[in-house]
Amino acid sequence: MFDGERYREEVLDPARKNGNTPPADLLVRYAVDPARPPRGAAFDAHVTTVYKYWQQLGTQRRVYQKIVEALNAGHQKLKESGELTAEHFLADRTRVFQATGRALEEIVKELASDQVVAASALAALAAPLGGPAVEAKLRELLGRRRVRVVDELWPLPDGPPPKGKAVQRSVRTLGLPLSLHVLADEKELSFTLRSGLRISGRPLTVADLDRVRARAERRKQDDRKTATDDLLTNLGGALRDGSLDRLVLWELTEAVRPAATLGKVRVVAREASQLGLQREEAEDFALAVLSRGTVAPARRDVAGEIDELLGQGALRAAERLLPSLPANEDDGVRERVRVAVQRVDDLVARAQREIATGRTELAAELLTTAVREAADDTDLAGRLRTLAPPPVPAVRAGTAAGDRVAISWTPSPARTGGISYQVVRTRRRPAGSAGDGEVIGRTEGNEIADTGAPAGDDLHYTVFATRSEGVWSAGATAGPVTLLPEVTEVNAVADESSVRVSWTARPDATGFTVVREPGRAPVPAGRNGFADEELRPGVEYRYLIRVNYPAASAGITVTAMPQAAPTPVPELAVEPLPGQDPGRLRLAWTRPDGGDVTLRSAGHRPRWSPGAEITGAELTSYGKEVLGRSEPAANRRAALSLPMPDGRVFVTAFSLGGGRVIVGPTVAVTNIAPVTGLRGRRVGDAVRLSWEWPKDIALVRVRWWPEDGSPEQAEQADCWLRAYRDDGGLEIRTGLRAVRISVAPVSRDGEGETVGRPAPLRVGGSGVPVNYRFTQVGVFRKTTRLELVADRECPLPDLIVVQSPGRVVPLRPDQGTPVARIPAQRLQPNQPLTVDVPVQSARGPYRLGCFVDDHTGDGSDVVLKGIPGGG
Repeated sequence: MFDGERYREEVLDPARKNGNTPPADLLVRYAVDPARPPRGAAFDAHVTTVYKYWQQLGTQRRVYQKIVEALNAGHQKLKESGELTAEHFLADRTRVFQATGRALEEIVKELASDQVVAASALAALAAPLGGPAVEAKLRELLGRRRVRVVDELWPLPDGPPPKGKAVQRSVRTLGLPLSLHVLADEKELSFTLRSGLRISGRPLTVADLDRVRARAERRKQDDRKTATDDLLTNLGGALRDGSLDRLVLWELTEAVRPAATLGKVRVVAREASQLGLQREEAEDFALAVLSRGTVAPARRDVAGEIDELLGQGALRAAERLLPSLPANEDDGVRERVRVAVQRVDDLVARAQREIATGRTELAAELLTTAVREAADDTDLAGRLRTLAPPPVPAVRAGTAAGDRVAISWTPSPARTGGISYQVVRTRRRPAGSAGDGEVIGRTEGNEIADTGAPAGDDLHYTVFATRSEGVWSAGATAGPVTLLPEVTEVNAVADESSVRVSWTARPDATGFTVVREPGRAPVPAGRNGFADEELRPGVEYRYLIRVNYPAASAGITVTAMPQAAPTPVPELAVEPLPGQDPGRLRLAWTRPDGGDVTLRSAGHRPRWSPGAEITGAELTSYGKEVLGRSEPAANRRAALSLPMPDGRVFVTAFSLGGGRVIVGPTVAVTNIAPVTGLRGRRVGDAVRLSWEWPKDIALVRVRWWPEDGSPEQAEQADCWLRAYRDDGGLEIRTGLRAVRISVAPVSRDGEGETVGRPAPLRVGGSGVPVNYRFTQVGVFRKTTRLELVADRECPLPDLIVVQSPGRVVPLRPDQGTPVARIPAQRLQPNQPLTVDVPVQSARGPYRLGCFVDDHTGDGSDVVLKGIPGGG
């Protein structure tokens, strides 16, 4: 049955909003159920009903007149062509679907070139294809291509906000991309803007601006400092009056204007992102810029161009552009140019007077300031270049790293920047000019390294300062310095009775002297090293190696020890550390008769059998070295503790000595899931344990030891899952004292046994009886005193005394008001401990009770017995 109201809401209203375009799908247009379309007379009657509804709606409601006119025109065309049939509607739907599919493919292909698309553009493209339904399909297809649809475009400012032009002048003077970059201090800037300006995730505050201002205060006064002060003042004002977001958005819009001329969202987004805007917001911003037509060429801003030239120090170009400035756009630009020209002329005149009196450095400072404002004035730059800076006050030279000469100097006391230095090396005399000798390098810093200095010669290093090529200061010299490099890439290998040492030497070395200690025995050496034979194993030998140029170098010492042949490590074991460090394990082994031991871990077993000899290269290619915390050795045992690894690894012990490597035993280490929910209940001298078993684990290892004892003396028992279920848990005999317990899962397979991370538990002792009583003492027996006594020594825990009104005795601490707390302490046998209790004044009777104040939940090692007090 035709539902006119539903048809109007689901079909006609979307079609009206879609530019009064009837749905392309005829079944939708005539409200025909595609699953069960009527046939013959029933179809004709349905079409007539829908047609009459159109006429009624168009007559009664003017807002639907245009869509009804479009529907009537389409209806008349179908009627004249004889296509008002169910068969044609169904066939036409297939055609429409195919055409819409091809159109959608083309649209998606075109839109997917950018990361975002406006919803308004999507609706316009979908309108001729079917309106909202097609738009929904387009959203789905674009989503698969990871293209975001932006439903609401970012509103952009129409023009510069207050302080906009002033901020722009300061930004240009400082050479910043945006005003916000004054906060970055040469670091990357990241900010978001759409929901309020946030820099690196937090709002900008006046304190942030004050910190930048404090940094700027330490600089000397110049145009950059003035521009920084002006910029911070304007940003602070915008922050206070709430216009900062609009100001930054306007700056950003102006900054991307050149990129927007290309008409590509990704180009504009990349530009905005490089300026610091967060990536997703940069895409939304780029879409908004292009959607409002920012790509249109902007009207030329002559005043802005002149201000930009002034900020860039192009005063002469700004002068040449003044005639193009419209009179109604002056905004003080002509006056700023005039003042800048006058300031430069004054600086040049003062510089000429200083040159005439011989104070060339003062003149250079004045000319440098003038050039900063008129950098495009070639005459000014030429005058500055003719003034040589003062020479450097002092030069230092010395050998560094044994194979180079390091030269440093005190900077020239020039009053201007832009000073560079040239370092010249000469032999046996200082350089007379900047070109007299071998030039080591040129730098604007105050240090340089000579990596090609000849060895064994007296070298002099002279530093010359300059502002421009060809105009040098007088030279300052350090030296003589003699370079005597040592041999490099030294490698010593010892076997059972000899030591072989190799090295790399400079080509200009004339000989080598080697002396062995102990004994100061000379050892013959060649250009590439030496071999020392017939040595005693186990003795550490030191070799002093000196190079002759022919003068001898200071020398380096190499140590080597001939060793007995290494033997395999007899045994290697792994176990978790008990007690307070369950996330670590211990690797323990027996030291071999010969050689040093190194442990390496890998995800697989080594391909060599225990006892095999391998090369050093094969050793380093297997896994990685195991590093950890060494434990004190006992007899021939050694141990290492380290964090429990993830997953399963294999650890192998290797013996090294005399240039040989011997493979030892391998153990598997598996990080097994621990037991959970470990609980213990004391029953006399026994403790009843229960826990949750990890998946696929059928065996656990239980260890326990006295609380004041050592884990090394722990008792141990294994518990199988079947026995645990049969017995309803595990019971262990621990004695009456408090104990520490650990329960660790155990995994057994073909590789052996692996113990997982233990779960710890403390169980208190069976409880030492402590008797207490309340007594009334003092004048008129008005003071209440608590007395505690035990027949044997025990650790008395924290106690609490509570008072409750009435004659009902408190059975728990929470049944009264705390009136006294007794700190934990040791109670000696038969020596009463007394504490005065400040009882609260009460009308009527009250009762006092004493309880253990247990915050840890571990239980107490005492049992309080006594008579509650009261009054």
